[in-house]
Amino acid sequence: MKRTLVILFVLFFASFGIRAQYDISLEIKNCQTDTMYIGYFYLGGTYAFDTCVAKKGKFRFKKKDKPMPEGMYFFSDNKGKYIEFIVGKENKMNFYTTNEDWAENMMVKGSKDEQLYFDYIKKSNLLSKEFRALSTKTNDKETYDKELKILSEKNDKLKEDFIRDNPEHLLSKILNCSRPINVPQVETILTSDGAIDSMAMRIRDYTYYKKHYFDNIDLSCDALIRTPKEIFLQPYTNYWEKVMKYERADSLLYYADSLISLTKEGGEMYKYFINDVTKRYLTDNVMGHDKVYVGMVNKYFKEGKVTWMHTSDVEMNIQRAERWEKILVGETIPDLACPIEDENSKWHSLGELNNRYRVLIFWSIECGHCTKEIPQLAQFYNNNKEKYDIGIFGVHTEGDLAQMKEFCQKYGINWVNTNGLFANYDWREYFDIEKTPVIFILDNKNKILAKNVSIESLQQIFDLLEKDLLNL
Repeated sequence: MKRTLVILFVLFFASFGIRAQYDISLEIKNCQTDTMYIGYFYLGGTYAFDTCVAKKGKFRFKKKDKPMPEGMYFFSDNKGKYIEFIVGKENKMNFYTTNEDWAENMMVKGSKDEQLYFDYIKKSNLLSKEFRALSTKTNDKETYDKELKILSEKNDKLKEDFIRDNPEHLLSKILNCSRPINVPQVETILTSDGAIDSMAMRIRDYTYYKKHYFDNIDLSCDALIRTPKEIFLQPYTNYWEKVMKYERADSLLYYADSLISLTKEGGEMYKYFINDVTKRYLTDNVMGHDKVYVGMVNKYFKEGKVTWMHTSDVEMNIQRAERWEKILVGETIPDLACPIEDENSKWHSLGELNNRYRVLIFWSIECGHCTKEIPQLAQFYNNNKEKYDIGIFGVHTEGDLAQMKEFCQKYGINWVNTNGLFANYDWREYFDIEKTPVIFILDNKNKILAKNVSIESLQQIFDLLEKDLLNL
C-alpha cells in the first residue's frame, strides 16, 4: 500500500497519560530500504514520532518513556511504501513480512489483537481484488449486478462476523463507525383534515437522526481520535457543521452535554469535545450561538473541569463569557447615553427613542466597512422607519467628528449620532466592541432582539420580528 505522507516529527504523547513503554520491531524479508518511520493518526493528521535505520532488514523502535496509546499507526519507509496497523493494550510486538507485499504476508507476535487485525485486512483485500476484477470480467449488466451483490454481501458478512466475534476490538469500533443510522419507519402523521403531514414526519425523522447520530460511534473509546479522518473526525465535523448548523443554542447545549456525558471524564475524547465545542461557538457566526460558548464556559470552565488547560487561558475564557452573558439575545442592557460633541454638549440616550424598535449601532468614519454600510443603513431606515417604527441611536467610536458630520450630511443620515468617547458607562467593555460596525436591535425596553446583524439582513430580520418568528 502506498500513500503520500507528510512526515511531521511531533512529540505529542506526553499528554496521553498511559504508563507504558513501547518495543516494536519490524522485520522485512528482502528489504529494499534502510530507513523506516513509525507514526500515528490524530484528528485528520499523520505524525511520525520515531525513526529507525535497518540492521539486516530489521527495524526496532524502542523507548522506555514514550507510550503508544490505543489507536491506528503506520510504518512508512523513505520511498513512500506504507502500511497501517493498530495498537491495543500491548506496546510490545514483533512484525514479520516480505518486501513483495507487506500486508498480504504480515505476521505478528506479541499481540493477538494485531494478528486478528491483519487476518481481517487480508480477507478484505482479497474481496477488493475481486471487486476490481469484476468490472473487466463481463459486460453483461445483469451478470455484473448479480456478482456485485454477492461480493457486497460477502463484504458485509466479513464485517459483521468480525464485530460479533470481537466486540471490544478496536477494529470493531472502527467498522461500527461506518454503519449508517437507520431511521425507523413508524406510523404516518396526518393533518387535521386527514392528509399526510409530510413536514411533521420529516421533523420527527430528523429529530431521531440527530439524537442517534453517534449511536454507532463509541464515544468512550479515546482511540477513535487516533484514526484516519474518515473514521471519526469527518462524521464529527459533519454533525456540528451540517446536521446541527441552525439549531437553537439551547438545543446545541443539550446535545453537547449529552454527548460529553458519553465520553470518559478526563479522557482524550472528553477533552476534545469540550475544547472543540467551546472554540467552535466562540467563532460561530450564526446569531444566538454565542450562548453555546457562554454555556460551555459556565458548565466546564467555571466548574473546574478543564484541568488540562493553563489557568490563564481558563480565566480569559471565563472573563469573556461573563461579558458575553450580559449581551445575549433576550438580555436587557442598561440605558446608554453619550454627548453630541464633548462632555459639556447636549447628551442623548437610547431611552429617548419612543419607537417599537431601537437600533443601536457602533461605527466610525475611519472604518472602511462603515463608510460603505452606513449609507445602506440610511436607505433602509428612510424606507422602513414608519413601517416597522424604528429609531436609531448611533455611537461614533473614534475619528474626527467634523468628518463624521460631513459624511452624515452627504448621505442624508438624520438619526442621532453621538460621540462615543464620552458615555455614562464603558460601552466598549460592556458590548465587547473590537471592530465596527456592530448593530444591536432592541425593543423599547432595551431588551436585545437581535445582534451583530448585517445591513443586508435587516429586512428579513424585521419581517421575522413582526411575525414573532425570530426564535433564537
